[in-house]
Amino acid sequence: MSTLSRLCVVALYIAVGSARASDLHALWDGQCGGCHGHAGDFARQALDLRDGVVFGRASGQKLDDFLVRHNGGYSPAQIAALADMLVGQMGRGPEFRTHCGGCHDNAAQLVRDWVVRRDGVLVGLASGQALTDFLHRHGGADEVSRTQIIESLNQIETEINHR
Repeated sequence: MSTLSRLCVVALYIAVGSARASDLHALWDGQCGGCHGHAGDFARQALDLRDGVVFGRASGQKLDDFLVRHNGGYSPAQIAALADMLVGQMGRGPEFRTHCGGCHDNAAQLVRDWVVRRDGVLVGLASGQALTDFLHRHGGADEVSRTQIIESLNQIETEINHR
């Protein structure tokens, strides 16, 4: 293999690795989910937020301090992003799981496969419709639950694309 070919392979490897690293839900699924399950369930059941700081309920330890060494340790940027993601999960109920989970097991995968942001609005790839309009006819959720589902999907879309 030529030097140029090797450089291309390395560049491709770095680009793919960077894309995956920017998807917080892929990071969670790959590094945390095997032991801790779904991020939303974990956040609501195992974490507390006190004065803007996330603590583990069982250990009483600050999440930031814990993640510096847990599972090989995480970078400060990853820790901050994961903490923000988990705080967002803590503040929301399980509406997606309740109303959508029967068909769509994982909200992050649904967003990756079926949703795109156009002009700041989440749109279904198959229907071409804004999700706020589409969900009036799909899934059976009431207005309050639909609003919470859309808020969750908006948050997840930014976490997947790490904006």
